[in-house]
Amino acid sequence: MKEYSVEEVEKQLEKMTEAQKTPNILICGQTGVGKSSVVNYLFNDSVAVSGVGEPCTHGIKLYRNDTVNIYDSEGYEIGNESQDHYEQLIFDDFLAKRKGVEDTEAVHLVWYAVNGAGKRFTELDIKLIKRIRAEGYPVCVLLTKIDELDETQLNDMMTELNKNLIGIDVFRLSCLARKNESLAAFCDWEQLINWSYEKLPTVFKDRFVSALRGGLSLKHKQAIAVIAGATVAAGTVGASPIPFSDAALLVPVQTGMIMGIAAIYGVHVGKAAITSVASSAGISALGKSAAGAILKFIPGVGSVAGAVINSSVAIAITGALGTAFSELCYKQCKDSLDGKPPVIDIEKVLTAPSFIAEVLKTTQETKK
Repeated sequence: MKEYSVEEVEKQLEKMTEAQKTPNILICGQTGVGKSSVVNYLFNDSVAVSGVGEPCTHGIKLYRNDTVNIYDSEGYEIGNESQDHYEQLIFDDFLAKRKGVEDTEAVHLVWYAVNGAGKRFTELDIKLIKRIRAEGYPVCVLLTKIDELDETQLNDMMTELNKNLIGIDVFRLSCLARKNESLAAFCDWEQLINWSYEKLPTVFKDRFVSALRGGLSLKHKQAIAVIAGATVAAGTVGASPIPFSDAALLVPVQTGMIMGIAAIYGVHVGKAAITSVASSAGISALGKSAAGAILKFIPGVGSVAGAVINSSVAIAITGALGTAFSELCYKQCKDSLDGKPPVIDIEKVLTAPSFIAEVLKTTQETKK
């Protein structure tokens, strides 16, 4: 039975990630609107920590991690001469210079932040937002710090913004939402995430989702798509029935699925885990004893005695494995968002002997 080295798996993963590109997002607006706070709320690794931005244009800093690039404008102050130069900064000094460049260097989304705490927006805000849209950029408005507004003030702000910016989406935001359920009911964080996802070109969607600290419903949706693709591929492998001793033929499919799901949830998977997945301690060890442990978790597949991996069995095993692993990753992300210590050690599960059975077993236990 063939075993797959970590080098072979890494090559496969490289091919898988070649189709994924890093999105570029411009966030702009007045000084003090809380742009960095918005970015830190949304993304992993605190990509907008003060002082780590890379200057790319005078007045704009680039904050990056492995999955997203954020261009943060310095903002402008009302009544200050910087207000006169802000339009030039956004359009002439930045956006105009990125027109016609390769798609990976272009700006894919623009988030324009308006300070809810200020209880007003300016004519310059309206002018710039309209011009950004006219230039062909997907743009939305982030109404920040809504925790400093009462309900009437919030409704008035939303009414005025929608009246002046017909057809442009406005999202109400507060970075205190995670600690205040009542406030969270007024916030549109998930709507902003979904809007951004829909507006991004396809090749940028996966990394955007992976970069998110939250967005669990979107991560779950993406994981389902990965699992669906893997089950189709597994069914193709099993179209000509193979004995369980040749289950290594499913290694590329199932390894790619596991790593793809982990990437979507932003779950780190080290080399030891990759090696385990690809080696005799992992998928390729799927002999009859391991298969028996797995099949008992999959209703309707039947006994392993004399069994072979046909298309339906390959689909069932791969689908159950992907669904179970997605649930583990979802649980870990949810615990992290809720400020709870992780109950599940993903690395430990992946490096366990016969980790497929371990994944399914752990999933069953977490449901009890």
